Parts: sequence; structure tokens; C-alpha cells
Amino acid sequence: MSNTVNIASHLQLYSDLDREILLKILQNSYDEIFVTDAAGVILYVNPMCEQYYGVEAKAIVGKNASHLVEQGYCFPPMLPRFFREMKRITVEQETSIGKKLLVTATPVFTQNGDLELIVQNSRDITHLDAIREDLAKTRSMMQGYRQEALSYRKEQLLALGIVAHSEKFKTILEMAHQVAGLDSNITLLGRSGTGKSLLAQYIHSCSRYAEGPFVTINCAAIPGSLLESELFGYAEGAFSGARKNGKTGRIAMAEGGTLFLDEITEMSPKLQAKLLEVVQDRRFIPLGADNYRKINMRILAATNKNLKEAIKKGRFREDLYYRLTVINLEIPPLCERVQDILPLIYFFLDRFDGACKTKHQIHPDAIALLQDYSWPGNVRELEHTMEFLVATVRDHTITKRHLPENFHQSEDVTGESDRYGLLGPAVEALTRKFVVNAYKDCESSYKVARKLGISQSRANRLIRKFLKK
Repeated sequence: MSNTVNIASHLQLYSDLDREILLKILQNSYDEIFVTDAAGVILYVNPMCEQYYGVEAKAIVGKNASHLVEQGYCFPPMLPRFFREMKRITVEQETSIGKKLLVTATPVFTQNGDLELIVQNSRDITHLDAIREDLAKTRSMMQGYRQEALSYRKEQLLALGIVAHSEKFKTILEMAHQVAGLDSNITLLGRSGTGKSLLAQYIHSCSRYAEGPFVTINCAAIPGSLLESELFGYAEGAFSGARKNGKTGRIAMAEGGTLFLDEITEMSPKLQAKLLEVVQDRRFIPLGADNYRKINMRILAATNKNLKEAIKKGRFREDLYYRLTVINLEIPPLCERVQDILPLIYFFLDRFDGACKTKHQIHPDAIALLQDYSWPGNVRELEHTMEFLVATVRDHTITKRHLPENFHQSEDVTGESDRYGLLGPAVEALTRKFVVNAYKDCESSYKVARKLGISQSRANRLIRKFLKK
């Protein structure tokens, strides 16, 4: 009931507005209000007319709207189109003083349906083109900056020896770049040789700690009895045989930078308890010292082990796990990044040729074997293989005969049964069985390759041989 009363009171207020109030509203409108009668004679124009056409309102009131067009005040004429359509229309007009207007003409009809008035609303859009142009320039500049950033990022990756063409690895790198700007602890997971330490360096280079040191400690490479002093350092006289002036530990060395704890699962549970305080509170006590030292740094960890399995077996503290693994990034093995193998081959070939001041080409038959290989040692194994080939091959071209024996074992037995003697047909029959069954389950060469632990190109050849003759 009260709502009805409010509506009624508002309607009464509007109906009681006197001429003076209405004129104030119209005179102070941001847009031009331009009213003609049914014949096109101008009845009213508010003061915005002077800004739009360069003529006073009183100079045109009483004249036909076509007068403005004839005198060159505005163009093109809109009333002929309005009278043809007899409905609301919107057009763009230009005025003699260089304004561009967006004009909307609305018909007002009598109760009998006859045209009574034409109310035109005009808004200055002169600057819209400039705004659009500025926006386009801004977008172009932003795209340019983005391309520069991507180019710089690519240079960063190549400088570290990171090559990414596979979508799976690109996704990991994009995620790494995204979280690098945070202060969250990150744990890098993946098999040995996948490049966890390189990814850690990339995260460091993209973080706010990039100007600080990048300090690495491999928890598997240092005996447990020495690891504590390597990490925490010690004060003078901490134990017999200690250096006279004490020793700065890796944690203190990482001040203002990044501490990378590689193979974190190899750290003893006792040392993990001490590390927990560093991770949680960013403070530590050197061996033999009495006072805490505060430390400002980023902590990254890495392991090739299953951390949850290590927790179940009592080899890793659960509370440390949850503090280190705020963000997990798992690097796929090279056998799941087959698109990266060829670029990596040429990347390392160029690197080692440059170091040895040699110039090698690589024959397609050697490339085929390298691509078919399962790479159990991942990128590190590929790097060492290319270093070996560059250092030992004196010929200009590296062919498959230069590759170590383990690469020849990855060749398809197809078409080469004779060199296996009586074993050849049996090996081929078993290969057929594995491929056919895997393809029935997976129905894609990528999934077959993953299931059988072979490259996708090899999976494709076997599928074509055994299933798509």
C-alpha cells in the first residue's frame, strides 16, 4: 500500500513541474535537445546547439530543420529518411565546425496517431575516433610488450638450456612463470634428469629474488653427518676440527635470494625437524651458536621420489611436506615430451660444436634412432649423448653407426628378423600382440606410446604395420 502511495506522489510531483523547472532541466542537458513539429519547423533547441553548430539557438528557432542543412551547418539531412520510416532512427552527422554527432530522432504521436513532434537527441562523438585510435595504439603497444616479454622469456629459457616445444612442458613452464612472482614454497617433482634444477633457476630468475644469489644444496650428494653443518653453518669452536672463524652455511648464503634443496627426501628425519623451523619461520641457529638468525629468502625443493610414500614409510615428515609443497610442479619425462627431442638434439649439437669448435651435421637415420629411444635418463642422458657424439665423431656427419649400442636395440625388429635368427619371429609376434592390445585399449598413438614406454613416432610405425596395412 505504501509503495502505491509513493508512486502516486512521484507522479504528482512530475505533473506539477512548472515551465521554469522543465527549462532548467533541458538547458542543462549534456546532450543537445532539438525539437521540431510535424512539418520540421524548429520549436526548441537547448544551448548545446551553439557548441555543436556554432550558431545561437534563437537564430534557428522558427526555421525549418532543412535550413541547417542548406546553410551547411550539418550534413547529411536526416528528416527525409525519418519521414519515410516514421520511427525512431539514429544517424551520424558532421557539423560545419568539425563536430561529429550521433543523432537519434524519436517521433511523438497524438492520441489519434498523428505525428505531433520530432524530438532529436544529439551527442558529440568527435573524440570517439581519437579514443578508438588511442585504444588501438595501446593494444598494439601492449601486444608489442607481450611479444618482447615472450622473447625475453624464451632467451631466459635457452640460456638455461630449457627447450620447450611440447604442449605438456609448455604448460609447466607457464605455470612456473605464473607462480614465480609469489613467495610460496614450491616443490619440483619428476624423474632424474628431467631438468628440475634448471626449472628452479628459471623460477628464481622470474622472481623478486632474481637479483639475489641462487644457492643449491644436493641433499643426496653430501653425507648426513656433514649436511647439517653445510646447511646451517657453525660458530667458532662449535666442535673439534671446526674452522677458527666458523663457517657460513648455505641457508645464510641464500640471504635475499633462493635456496634450492635438491633431492630433499635424502635428508634425515632429524635434520628435517631443524629445517621445518627455517621453512616455517625463516630463522635458524648455526651449530654452536646461541641466537637465532633471521633470513629473507625463497625456498624451492625437488625430489624424484614419491613424497607421500616416503611419509608412509616414516622417511619424510608430514608437517614439512605440507609446508614445502604449497605448490607442486611435476616435470614430465622426456618420453612424454617427444616433440622436444628433435629441438633438444640440435640445441645440444650446437652447444657442444661451439665448445669444441667443430661443425657436425646429423643424418636422418641417426635422428630416427634418437627419436625412437625411450630416454630413461631423460634430458640429461640426451645432453650427455650429444656431448659424446660431438667429442668422438671425427666425420662431418653423425650417422646411426656412431650411436652407442643401446640405441640400436631400440630399432624396430620389423623387416630385420634375419639378424635375430630364430628369435626374430617370436619377438615380432610378441611386439604385435602388445601393440594390438594397447591400441584396442587406447585408440591413439600417443596413449599407445605412453603405455608401452616408446616414442610416439615408433608407436605410429608399429600401428601402421600391424593394424593399418
